[in-house]
Amino acid sequence: MRRFLRVSFLLPSFFVGLAISRPGVCLGSAFKVTPVTILLSRRTPTALLTLTNESDRRLRFQASVFLWDQSPEGRMKLTPTQDIVFFPTVFSVEPGTVRKVRVGSATPFGSLEKAYRIFFEELPEVEKVADSRSKLQIRTRIGIPIFLQPKETEKGSRIDAMTSLAGTLRFSVRNTGTVHVNLRGVRVRALGLMGDSRFESESEGWYVLAGGSRNYQVEIPKDRCDGVARFVIEAQVDGSTILEKLESSGTSCR
Repeated sequence: MRRFLRVSFLLPSFFVGLAISRPGVCLGSAFKVTPVTILLSRRTPTALLTLTNESDRRLRFQASVFLWDQSPEGRMKLTPTQDIVFFPTVFSVEPGTVRKVRVGSATPFGSLEKAYRIFFEELPEVEKVADSRSKLQIRTRIGIPIFLQPKETEKGSRIDAMTSLAGTLRFSVRNTGTVHVNLRGVRVRALGLMGDSRFESESEGWYVLAGGSRNYQVEIPKDRCDGVARFVIEAQVDGSTILEKLESSGTSCR
């Protein structure tokens, strides 16, 4: 899951939301959600999420679900959907207690994994102060991935669409499998004729959904570009390293 900051204006209060995560637990300002990923299949079409209120006050939540897609640049694209059913949709959790939310698939499982996100948004408790001004409150919104697994699970990735032109290296990390992969990061090395390092760059990754790709664009410094003989691109995908090389040409720097 990504760290994100959400700012919203809601009559007349002002709210800021922050979501953070660690392995196995998704943390909000005063609550946690487990598990952090839901995998649904033909054999297991439903699952339970647990919200734990770790604060000393009652918390109110609203749940919503979206079809999840990504642009080649890595931007999240969310579309309202009825493919996933869940209950309850609006609920409260008392201090120190937990609340279960059941989610399930309402759409057929296909040959390619489908991706969704269910969001739990803490609802504000608007309090009037003596001078009638709004009180600053914290609102947290957390999104949990839901994957509808295909009948056949295959993982595969490759680096393709490599070009080097006018000082810019472009390439894609493509998911060739039927399920999502975790692209942990990408490293680019520019090497000279003798294998000496001319330039190195690292970029972050994230999920690459089934059938999707992540595009990268790396600018090569002008004072390093002319001496580059080849580019080495390494992508850390799940627990493996994918490596490709691209020979530099006369147009790489011009």
